[in-house]
Amino acid sequence: MRYSVRRVSTGVAELDHALEGGVPRGSWIAITGEPGTGKSILCMHYAYRGLTEGDPVIYVTTEAEFRDVVKQAEQFNMFFSDYEIHYLGGEPPVRRPNIVVIDIFSLLKTARQLSSDLAESERRRRFAALDIETLVAAITNAYEVLGVVSEGRRTPLRHVRLVIDSLSAFWADKPAMARKYSYQLKIATHRENVTAFLVSQYAMTTKSVAEYEKVMIRKSGLGTNELMLKELIPNVPGAGYDFEVLLDPGFEVLTYDPLINKPVWRRVRAVIRHASNDYLMNIELSNGSSLTLTNDHVVYVINGRELVLKKPSELRRGDELIHSVHEGEVKKVRVTNTYEIRRDCKYVYDLSVEDTESFFVGCEGSYVLVHNSTFGFGLEHIADGVIHLWMDNVEEVKEVRRYLIIKKMRMTNHYTGAFKLDIEPGKGIVLRRI
Repeated sequence: MRYSVRRVSTGVAELDHALEGGVPRGSWIAITGEPGTGKSILCMHYAYRGLTEGDPVIYVTTEAEFRDVVKQAEQFNMFFSDYEIHYLGGEPPVRRPNIVVIDIFSLLKTARQLSSDLAESERRRRFAALDIETLVAAITNAYEVLGVVSEGRRTPLRHVRLVIDSLSAFWADKPAMARKYSYQLKIATHRENVTAFLVSQYAMTTKSVAEYEKVMIRKSGLGTNELMLKELIPNVPGAGYDFEVLLDPGFEVLTYDPLINKPVWRRVRAVIRHASNDYLMNIELSNGSSLTLTNDHVVYVINGRELVLKKPSELRRGDELIHSVHEGEVKKVRVTNTYEIRRDCKYVYDLSVEDTESFFVGCEGSYVLVHNSTFGFGLEHIADGVIHLWMDNVEEVKEVRRYLIIKKMRMTNHYTGAFKLDIEPGKGIVLRRI
């Protein structure tokens, strides 16, 4: 028996063609990239196409008011105002809506309802509007408002399009929790009749560690080596400033597992290279060593029983960092000084590490734990498909050049090349194969 894959249009014809007709129905699609690359406009296309095809839509917006989404969409001939819009948490709708909007105010009202019977400490935690459990409850409520679930059923009777723009807001203060929160959301809300576009915002920059700093790398059969970050990326002719290499699955880096409070080895998924800023930040440590990062990156600071993330410029004398000597037990090292330096450093580097998104960096046996400065990887891990958007370094090319690529899509023999992405008045996103 052969099964045919039911497809859902993205609202962009060229992208649908590259996806064999659209994304598989019931998929969770991560839309990743830096600000300004067109992620929100892609979500508008997806949601509006659903409305024109009769699909009810749930639109979660944490980055902008939906009224602004409506105004911007009109510039691209997408008229959301032609449909019945209901803002969750407002007055009950007179007619069955086509689209339910969940914004900050909706989440606050949902949080109040969830907190009414809880203890004070739990109430204060739950009242945080950007809480995954609150989001799950709001989406469940939206199903009921749309009239797509019957009593006793959790799966919608009709196909629903879900947009969350963006999920990064739910873990912005705890990026290390991105993967856990993503799993929590998927377990609670993933349904075979719901196809979701989930925006995951990368930081404005992912520039991080100086190229001459070292990490502990090992590969099965080759043993353990201390390598400079610049040695992890091959010399590829024509490679631009922003360059990413997906490493062989056998490569592992020394990282940290908070559950056992020990250094562990985890797979390195990718090494990302960026053009260097003029200035770097030097962190001097109490054991006589130092670490050089850009101020866009973050290190783990021990705050009582918790770990918090701080940029180098936020560190203070006496702050305690997680320190490791190769595979020994975790120790503490104190910050003695931080200051800007100018170094002849053409590139800086970041690592995407499985599970933790953190890695020890340093040299000669003295390592400090730093965190990958992007927010996207937790969601990418559990998504059925990943559509990634990016742009060239505007300081280098002196104009905005946007691109899109389908990084993965289950059940789809998709086009694997990149597209040039333009945003045109009256049309929205226009893709051209490179």
